[in-house]
This record gives sequence, C-alpha cells and structure tokens, in this order.
Amino acid sequence: MKYIKTLQMLLLMLTFVCSNLYAQSTAEISVSTTVYDQYRQPVSGATISLNKGAVLGRTDTTGKFSVKASPYALISIKAKGFKEEFYKANAVPRSISLQNDNSNKNYTVNLINREVNVKDLPGAITVINPEDYIDLDYSLTVVNGTAGRLAGLLGANNIWGMENALILIDGIARDINDITFNEVGQVTVLKGVNAVALYGPQAAKGAILITSRRGIVGPAQIKVRATQGISTPTALPKFLQSADFMTLYNEGRRNDGVPTLFTDAQIAGSRSGNKYRYPNVDYYSSEFIKNSTNSTDVNAGFTSGNETAKFYSNIGWSSNNSLLKLGEGNNEQNNRFHLRGNVDIKLSNRITTSIDVAAVLNDNRTGLGNYFGIAATALPSRYSPLIPISSVAAGPARVVANQSRNIIDGKYILGGAQDILTNPFADLLVGGYQKSIRRSFQLTQKINVDLSGILPGLYLKTRLNVDFVNTYLQSINNTYSVYAPTWNATQDSITALTKYGNDSRTGAENINNTAQTMNKGLLVQLGYDKTVNSDHNISAVVVGYGNMGTISGVAQALTYANVALEGKYNYKHKYWADFTAGVSNSTKLAAGSRSGFSPTVNLGWLVSSEEFMANAKFIDMLKLSVSAGSLNTDLDINNYYLYDNPYQQGAGFTWADGGFSNNATASIYGANPGLKFSKRKEITATLQGSFFNELISLQTTYFRTNMEGLPTQRFSQYPNYYSTLTPYSNYNANQYTGVDFAVGVNTKVGPVNLNIGLNGTFVKATAIKRDEINADAYQNRTGRDVSAIFGLVSKGFFANAADIAASPSQAFGAVQPGDIKYVDQNGDNIINERDEIQIGRTLSPFNYGLNIAASYKNFTLFVRGTSSIGGSAITNSNYFWVDGDDKYSEIVLNRWTPATAGTATFPRLSSLTNNNNFRNSDFWLYKTNNIMLNKVQITYRLPSKLIDGSFVKNLNIYVVGSNLYNFSAKRDIMNLNVGSAPQMRSFFLGCTANF
Repeated sequence: MKYIKTLQMLLLMLTFVCSNLYAQSTAEISVSTTVYDQYRQPVSGATISLNKGAVLGRTDTTGKFSVKASPYALISIKAKGFKEEFYKANAVPRSISLQNDNSNKNYTVNLINREVNVKDLPGAITVINPEDYIDLDYSLTVVNGTAGRLAGLLGANNIWGMENALILIDGIARDINDITFNEVGQVTVLKGVNAVALYGPQAAKGAILITSRRGIVGPAQIKVRATQGISTPTALPKFLQSADFMTLYNEGRRNDGVPTLFTDAQIAGSRSGNKYRYPNVDYYSSEFIKNSTNSTDVNAGFTSGNETAKFYSNIGWSSNNSLLKLGEGNNEQNNRFHLRGNVDIKLSNRITTSIDVAAVLNDNRTGLGNYFGIAATALPSRYSPLIPISSVAAGPARVVANQSRNIIDGKYILGGAQDILTNPFADLLVGGYQKSIRRSFQLTQKINVDLSGILPGLYLKTRLNVDFVNTYLQSINNTYSVYAPTWNATQDSITALTKYGNDSRTGAENINNTAQTMNKGLLVQLGYDKTVNSDHNISAVVVGYGNMGTISGVAQALTYANVALEGKYNYKHKYWADFTAGVSNSTKLAAGSRSGFSPTVNLGWLVSSEEFMANAKFIDMLKLSVSAGSLNTDLDINNYYLYDNPYQQGAGFTWADGGFSNNATASIYGANPGLKFSKRKEITATLQGSFFNELISLQTTYFRTNMEGLPTQRFSQYPNYYSTLTPYSNYNANQYTGVDFAVGVNTKVGPVNLNIGLNGTFVKATAIKRDEINADAYQNRTGRDVSAIFGLVSKGFFANAADIAASPSQAFGAVQPGDIKYVDQNGDNIINERDEIQIGRTLSPFNYGLNIAASYKNFTLFVRGTSSIGGSAITNSNYFWVDGDDKYSEIVLNRWTPATAGTATFPRLSSLTNNNNFRNSDFWLYKTNNIMLNKVQITYRLPSKLIDGSFVKNLNIYVVGSNLYNFSAKRDIMNLNVGSAPQMRSFFLGCTANF
C-alpha cells in the first residue's frame, strides 16, 4: 500500500509537471517584424499564415505585421511574385527580405475577363507587374513605363514589326493615354496567334492588355506620390543669321545665272546696323524661348477591403508648360485630371460583381498660330515682327502708329508686309488663345456567377461597358493689323507706315471642332474548369463579344462582333493542349463574305518534369510551347465599301456652243463582292526556363508570321485606261520572321542586391507578294523589306562641265558642277526613276532593352538603356533639303564651291527648285543605330526609425533623369525636331509616402 501511494504521488507530480510544460509550450508569444523586397522596399499585403493553414494577418503599407502564435509554430510569409518564406515563431528575425519568385509558380495573368495561372499560359505572352518596380522606375505614362521591358514590343503598339496592336484597358479597346502608370496593376502582351484568337480580328496584329489595380483584403492603405520635373531641349535647330543667309542666297543666285538680290549695304546693316531696319530674327533665341519647362505630377491611391467588398481608387493631376516666353506662350499649360474607382462585391457565395468607373479631363491651353512651324520657315531678314514707335518720325506716320490698338509694352507696333499679314509673335501677344478640351468617362460592370450547382466547374461571366468621349476647341480669336515701314534713306527713322488688316477684339468665346464618341460593348462568357483525379485539368470557354462605336457627324457606326471557343487540357501541369477557334464578322465586307472561321492550336511540354532531366540539377524549370493558327482580320481593309463600285462627279463638259454644261459620272474603283478577310497565318515556338536555383530566368520565342490576302488594286492585270474600274482584291502578302528573348538575373553580390533584365527582338519583315510590273527586277518590292527605302545611289558631285558631259544624262533638270551625280543602275545612260534601288529600311531589325537595379541598404540605383540597330532614315525636311527661297540652316555652310570641291558635304546652292539634288538618295540617308540611356533613378527609403510613431508609414525620395543621352553617330539629327516643339531631356525630384 505504501508503494502504491508513493507511485500515485509520483504520477500526480509528473502530470502536474507535464501540464505545466505543455502550458508553457503553448503559451502564445507576440511576433512582429517588417517584410521587405530585395531592394529594401516594404512589401504590403503579404499573407501571414500559421502552418500553411489559418491566416493570421497581412503586412501593412510599411511591410510590418504583428501576430500571436505558439513559439514553435511554423509561420509562412507569402506575397505575390515572391518566394514563400518559413520561420519558427520564436525565430522570426527583426526584418525579412523576400526574394523574387522568377519561376512564378502561382502567378496569375489577366486575360479576357478572367485570370489564368502563368504556368498554364501559351508561350508567346509577356507579362510585367508595374507595382513590383514603379517605386524604383518612376514613369507617368504606360508607354514610358513599359519601354525597354517587354520582349517583342518595338514601340507603343508595334509587336514583331506588324504595328497596330490592339490596346485594351481592362479588356476594352481604349486610348492608352486614358490610364497612368500609377493605376496599372499588370501589362500583358499577347504576341502569338493562339494568344490573341479569343479577341477576334481587331487583335490580329497582337494585343496589349492593361489591367488597372484592384482592392485587396486588409486595412485601408493610402499611397501618395508627388513629382516635380524640369525639362530642357536636347537640341534646337541652328539657322543662319540674316547676313550669312543673304550672302549665301546671293551665291545661289549667281550659281543660277540670275542677278543677286541683296546689296552689300543690306548685308552689312544686318551684321551691325539697326536690327529693326535690317531684321535679323532668331526665333530660337533666349529672348523668345525659355531654357526649360516645368512639370508636376501628384496622385494618390487608396485601397481597402474585406471578404465581402474590396475597393481601389486613384486620383491624380499632372501639368506641364511650354518653352514659349511671349504673351500667351507664358500661359500655355497642359493639365490632366483623372479619377478611377474599382469596386469588387461578393453578393453571395455564388455571385460576385464589380463596377469600375474612370474619368479623365484634359485641358490644354495654347497660344494661337504655329510658332515652331513658322520658326522653321520664316526668313530671318524678311521683316521685323516688332517695330519701335520711337523710330517712327513725328507726323502722319507717328499718328498711324499711335492709333494702333495693339501697342506692345507701350513701345512697339506689329510688323508685317502685304504678303505677311500675321507673324508668330503677334499671334502670341495679341492673337488670343485656344483650349483643347477632352472629357472621357468609362463605366464597366462585370457579373460572375458560379454555376457549379448545375454542373461542378461551370461558371458564367458577363461584362458591360459604356464609354463616352467629348472633345471641343474653346478659343478667343482676335484679329490685328500689321505695319510695313518705309525707312528714311539716310537716317534710321521710319517716314511712312502701311497698314494691313484690322484690329478687332470682340471678346467672344468660340466653341468649335466639337465631337462626341460613344462606345458600347457586351461580353458573355460561359466557362468550365474541372480537375479530374488531381491529374487531368480541363477547361473550356465560349465567348461572345459585340461592340458598337458612334462618332458625331459620322453616319457609319464602327461595329465588331466575335464568337470564340477555347478548349484547354493539361495533364499534371506537365503536358498542355489548347485549341481556340473564332467566328468573326465584319461590316467592311459584302454580305456573304462577312464571316470567317479562325482556328489555332497550342501544345506545351514541361520538359524539366521528365525523369531524364533529373540529373540536370542546374535546371529549375524548362517548358517548351509550340503554336500554329490562322486568324481572319479586317485591319488592313482601310475603308468601308471597298467591295463595291462607287462613283463620283467627274470632269465637266458643255454642248450647244457652251449654252449647256454638266459633269460626267466617274468610277473610283471597280466592284469585287468576293473581297475577303486578310489572314494571319503563323507558327511559333517558345522556350521558358529558370536555372541555377532561379538565378537566371529565360523566355524566348521564334515566330514566323504571314499576313496574307492584303487588299490591293491589281493594276498589273488591267490596261491603263481601266484604272478607275480596277477592283480591290486579296493579293499582297508580308512575312515577319524572327526571335525575341528576355533574360533575367537575380542575385546578391556582397551586400548589394542586383537584378538585371535584358530583352531583345530580331525581326525580318519581308514583302513576299506584291502586284507589280517593273522593267528592272531590282525595283521589285517582292522579296524586299516591308519598310524598304528606295532611292538613287550617289557618286559624289559633278566636278566640272567635262565631268557632266562624260556622265549619263540626268533627267531631273539641268545640272551644274556641284550637283549630285548618280549611278546608272540599268546602263541606259540616263539617270531617272528607273535607277532607284533599295538603299535602306526604316524598321530596325535588332532592338534591345537593358534594365539594371542595384540596392544597397536604403539606396537603390536603377538604370535603363535601349538600343536599335539596322534601321535607316532620310533627312528630307527643308532643314536639310535647302533650295529656292528656303530658310538656310547650318547644313549649307559646307556647300560645294570650286574652292571646297574636295571637302564639301552639301551640293551647290541654288535659289531655284532643284529636283536633281533634293530627292531620295543615299546621299541623304543615315543610319539610325543608337544606344539610348533612357533613365537613371536613385531612390532612398527613409529608415523606419525616423518616421516611427508618425502618421507616415513609409517614405521614399527619388531623383530621376530621363532621355539622358543618345550614343549614336547621328545623334545630332536624331535629337533634332524641326517645325515642332523640341525633344526634351527631363529631370525629376519626387517622393512616395504610405499612410
């Protein structure tokens, strides 16, 4: 009994101890830390889970979270785009740096009215998520924010060189400027024919899907961004001053064998005399042009939500001014205000809905006239835009001057001439102003219904959108008089003024150029998603989409309709087979030809999952996809009724000795009711992978795309007199072949986190079929680049009369020594259009983008560069092709003269029209090869200890330089705008703050 009691006592004590130990082990502790990305930027919205189960919470806008858990519990930290991290609760560090998940194993991509896991995507698709990098690479516009980041995209909407890619904002065709980069959650570039098949004929040249941000579950978060910028011209045109212009113009007249126009006294006066009597107007001087412009961008984003409702909104204002100094030039301002709100609501366990509203208001105020256009053509010596009243002699002329209603600064009246009734300075000073107003409103509603009660995996989705755009021009238009002075022959005084025009300021505000556009669309999607036995994943979608756009004053509505079916199957996410087919309708074609069937197929294989790859330890993931298909499109049918035989009023005729008259009825082109869709036929192969424990990521696509059946009039099949009856038919064809690639490297070098992204595209665009008959085969466009530049081949300048006599005759006008000499391609001893050959191409076949981000402690350096190689262009503006009465630029200084014959780079001067020298030839051709330093940004994140306890949760400060330098042998040409506002190099200082 004694031992039994002792044993009972020991068991009791043991039970007590164990209970105590258990209680200690299960007592919860508080776990707090801050979650960053690899650039030490806070990661908000990261999910904190217990043992991969219950969600304990989410990080706030500063990346912080605080939860309670058992000391030995396994805590998971997971965020979209990052690798999941695990820690024991009692071993969670003070800060956690998540690494990018280059494999994107659970990443979703936005497609037509649905989301798809990235691992199940067909190959020829590129995806970026701006929220991952916008704080390190600030851009206001989508075009700038995606530049140099997307393989296959050669511009704002040019995929693989085909151009005219469809821009979709939240699944709807909209203007890319209707959304700022701050509002964008994802950009998806659909390149392959299989990827765009669901979107119908309008996406036949690729599609760019821009998805706006949406609310997330969690407490309210506010992010505010403010940026102030300054921009300076990269280059300004350099025109000759009056004296040099007049001297060289006289030289040109002597070359033409006609008397000189300007006297030595006029030339001397322009160099050092009265600038009003001898005008020498530099339209680009600092007297009229500012050194820089200013810009401002302020926006705020708000998000909040729970399991029932989520909300995202963004409100912003941006503004910039112009370089002009005078009058209304000082008031020129472009203002843009936007407001976006996206709401997601869970109505029941089976029904959800969303309502998206966006409004954009543009108000662009400018002075009247076309300052930069006139500045590029107005001769510096022609007239003085301003005439000082102090130079007008007392008497009748002074009375005329003082009677002007437009006396500038109390000192000047407006100058002009009988043939110059306006001038750009007067337009800005007294002409008035105009405002270009644009108002857009977009409403989108989606309803999603889970029909699994009828059939497991069945669902229904609908989307309705209504967009309105209203534009108009609001202006005040004043008229003004100009005065032509008569100067005293011996003194610097004006003895007479001749007035042209009248001064009038009615004060009336004019409204014109009004236009209203309305776009309505409806999408209905019935889908089925099912996984059988955990291995067989089956999905099917039927989509019907209709759209109608109307424009005020245009009778023909823009209508589109498309029905498509997509079936997908994959086995263990290892083998994929996708089939997509669409039936499209186009009102641009005749009845009976308006519908077309478009089938496509895609096959995928996760190579890395095979047993024979088990020993390839350096391969994390390797996937191969191939696709092929044919897609109908009417994008290249550039008008309605091309299938018909339209007529117009023809030439007039009379009879009865002129007593009666009438007009003939003339055909424009013949009818072809059988005109059909053009077709995009394509095969692609895509390889995706990650290597060396996700150190390196890769995606590359080979493509061969034929655009066949392009409409053209086949004049080669009809005699010349039948040209107005020649119908349009599907004949021409282009081929685009090439490869694009994107390589990413994500690593750490000592204390520096380094991320490098390199992407590139090589494309060969060939005209494989053209309707043509050329006497010389080298002039055929078939087999040559789609963007081929044809012109003559130059061989220097004619040296003298003997050289001219010994050379082939040039059919473009009489030539002299100093004119350009050309190669006779066909040996007929005549230089004419038959000697033109391909001398270049405008499309650069090689295009690259490089992005580098390096982070050290709280600093991040970002650098972006782009490059294009292999393209060409012609310098064919009046800045380079100077003849007749054109304004002389600095280009003419190294002109041909007998003294400079060995070194001249410009032909002889001429005051007459010179058709021989100024035409397409390799003399004016230049290579557009360049390496562009697009952007450098330095970002500093304030340490949390400096703002702890304040209402500010996170604060970044950044400085940015954009469009910094063009490493090109021809950068002086490429940086120059003539006849329009200059290109700008910009610098920004900004900050972002989270609350």
